[in-house]
Amino acid sequence: MERRRQVRYALGARAVFSWEGPEEKRLEVEGVTRDISLAGAFILTRSCPPAHTVVQVELFLPPFHGTVATVRFRAEARVLRVEHGPPGKQQSGFAVDSTGFSFSSGGETDSESGSGLTCD
Repeated sequence: MERRRQVRYALGARAVFSWEGPEEKRLEVEGVTRDISLAGAFILTRSCPPAHTVVQVELFLPPFHGTVATVRFRAEARVLRVEHGPPGKQQSGFAVDSTGFSFSSGGETDSESGSGLTCD
């Protein structure tokens, strides 16, 4: 039985995420999305935040023309689960869930959206 609430789309977008680590130190790591939906994202990375951690996520969509991403989504999200890669492989990943996100294009200011930015 399918439990997902949203359709997922395979999309490799640059992801930057951060969370508060031990001793209130802010940790920031980069990765790439495996897929996204209006309700979430699955992010592939070498360093995953712990499950149930609240993270700040920024996704930079690939450009239609040129090489610089011009569309960005931001969300405060919760890590639903972490999947560690098999021994010998460095790639792991995690799913995030959020109730909303902000969107910006180029130098414009963010505008709020009622959709979520997460994945399961």
